[in-house]
Amino acid sequence: MTTTTEKTVLDFGADATGKNDSSQAFIDAAASKEVATVIIPPGIYVISKTVDLNRKNMCGAGRFRENQHGGISYVRSGSRIDGPMFRNQGAIVENMYISGQGESDNKTVFDASGYNSNFNNIHFSNIGRAIYVDEILVNFTLRDCTFIQVGYGLYCHDSKNSYSTTARFLRNEFNNCGNAFVFRRQINGSTFQDNIFEFMSGDALVASHIYDCNFIGNWWERRRNSGTAANVPLVAPGDEKDDESGYPAIRSSSYQQIMNCFAAGNKVTWGWRNVFSSLLHDTRMGGVSAHGGAMVVRSSSGRAVRITSDSIVQQADKWAYLPPLVIGACKNSAGSPKGISMRTSGGPMTIEDNEGAPFSGTISIAKGDGLFEHYSLTRNAGGQPTIGMTGVSEMMIKGEKVKLTTGIPQHFLWRQDKLSRGLGCFTTNEVTSEGTIKLVTEYLLDNPLIQITVEDRGIRFDGLKHLESYINNSKNRRQCKGFELYFVDTDGKPKTPTAFSMQMLTLNPSLLSS
Repeated sequence: MTTTTEKTVLDFGADATGKNDSSQAFIDAAASKEVATVIIPPGIYVISKTVDLNRKNMCGAGRFRENQHGGISYVRSGSRIDGPMFRNQGAIVENMYISGQGESDNKTVFDASGYNSNFNNIHFSNIGRAIYVDEILVNFTLRDCTFIQVGYGLYCHDSKNSYSTTARFLRNEFNNCGNAFVFRRQINGSTFQDNIFEFMSGDALVASHIYDCNFIGNWWERRRNSGTAANVPLVAPGDEKDDESGYPAIRSSSYQQIMNCFAAGNKVTWGWRNVFSSLLHDTRMGGVSAHGGAMVVRSSSGRAVRITSDSIVQQADKWAYLPPLVIGACKNSAGSPKGISMRTSGGPMTIEDNEGAPFSGTISIAKGDGLFEHYSLTRNAGGQPTIGMTGVSEMMIKGEKVKLTTGIPQHFLWRQDKLSRGLGCFTTNEVTSEGTIKLVTEYLLDNPLIQITVEDRGIRFDGLKHLESYINNSKNRRQCKGFELYFVDTDGKPKTPTAFSMQMLTLNPSLLSS
């Protein structure tokens, strides 16, 4: 006795020669309680009216031509069919060859459910639409299928105005077709991997919004000038550069709505526009793209950061502004910075030190011709950071490279009123007598250099005294804890100024000795 899993459409009267219509046999098999999966043995089958599969799977013997269809399950539409060939399919449809009357015949193979469906190893040819989904895709898989002279590989109408998600399109080939994947509205959180889009007249992928999708190892090659075109107007290319001419490899029909996607290993050539590696960023793929040795991180509003093995570059289209570029190091899980941040908005670069982990290395600035300036935070003999930054500047003098001790001093404004600035490093700041001002720091200063500019007319700086001063035996280090500054008037009598500015730099002895 034949078991329910062994019954095929032949048991219900299907004609495997293709001479007679097999629609009713398919309908009866799908309606039978003895059938779990509609099985199509090798042969040729004509479908002239819509087959309701009653949520049952459908499986053929294969899709590759052997002995004039003798080794495959070959299903073709009848010329008088009105409506889709199949509707209401089960979770799995696989292993068959399906054809229509031509790419422009306006016929549909599957009026499909977009929920939890798997279409595997199917060859579609000469048909208007291979798969039509009225609502949305959820947990949908299209894998190892071939589309030849097909108007639409998959068309998602999205009649509920929602969005499709968690779909997978793997290892499919579109050749000499109109459109591959068309979504009237959104596609989210889906994967397009190892697909081929060749010699097409329409879209490889178009949706109103393309969010959080992955594009990995796909291939775009050549365009055709005739056949089924895209259902929305062509986006005009930008600058006529290699990546900017041609039709976009993926496209959103709403403005700037490709966001938070990832792309890697895609090849785009011969008439297609490479939105993954483009040097323009308006309406291109927003997200992360690894292409051609560059990692590009794009917003969807004309801006990007491009990272190569040689550089980190912030980019923007002509109309988009450049925000500050921030390079931060070592944030913990709570978001607290534990290192150094570099921030610039196109002007001077700011290096932000963190109190919990102060910078202790060297900042090197290239001057060209192999010359550099090296700056480090000055530290005293006890290893404590002190005032200013110490530097060594390389210069060419008479053809020889020499090193000059230089630095970036710290600036102070001393005033008798409350408008003083930058004096927080001094633990003592007082006028001890007329014309004498005492400034004391918390730590030792190495080789301090100071410059005083008096604001008051008729008052001048008249020297200083180093406090708690010490000079070592090698005579290359003077240390002190502060200064007494002396000021006099034109008659040489002590006179305290209303205000003066001061620059102070402490030079590291190791730099002096080099």
